[in-house]
Amino acid sequence: MVCKRAFLVGAGHLSDDEMRSGSTALSSVWGGELLEYSCADDPREVLASLSKENGLVQVLGDPAINYCYRGSWLEALAAWREPTILMASSDSSGEMTGCASAYVALCQVLSVPLLGIIQVGGVWTPLHRKLDGLPWCGLIPGSEGNKLLSNDNSGKDQEIKVEEVVFRLRQRMLNLSFK
Repeated sequence: MVCKRAFLVGAGHLSDDEMRSGSTALSSVWGGELLEYSCADDPREVLASLSKENGLVQVLGDPAINYCYRGSWLEALAAWREPTILMASSDSSGEMTGCASAYVALCQVLSVPLLGIIQVGGVWTPLHRKLDGLPWCGLIPGSEGNKLLSNDNSGKDQEIKVEEVVFRLRQRMLNLSFK
């Protein structure tokens, strides 16, 4: 059993309410405690204080903000080799902004152990998610519920289950090599 906590961080324009909603939905299936911190909190102090219990840690705010004398949350997550999940939301038209791509690239440059990206709310279009080449794990419904555009031309909407998203994340967590 993997005994590392996973960290949930926003990728771009994700409100605290969207972050909390998505984190709570994931945590209900993931199990363990859901902890909440702000990007203004010192990541070194937070990381040093955490136990190895199962659970999730959500970090509200922009994890890429570089604070004087301590760096950013993403740098700290890379240095501590903490498994990280990016959460992104679509714009008002349902399209993903370039923020998801930019944050994935930043995670790669910093060597953050990235488990994948989860879309919170909005329209989920599987074909578009496959074509952008990013490590998508699925959709967590927002307050407006699931919106999935089917690719099979059957006209039937497919239900996305949070359990499937958590399964994908846990599989990726098992495949990460923590050094």
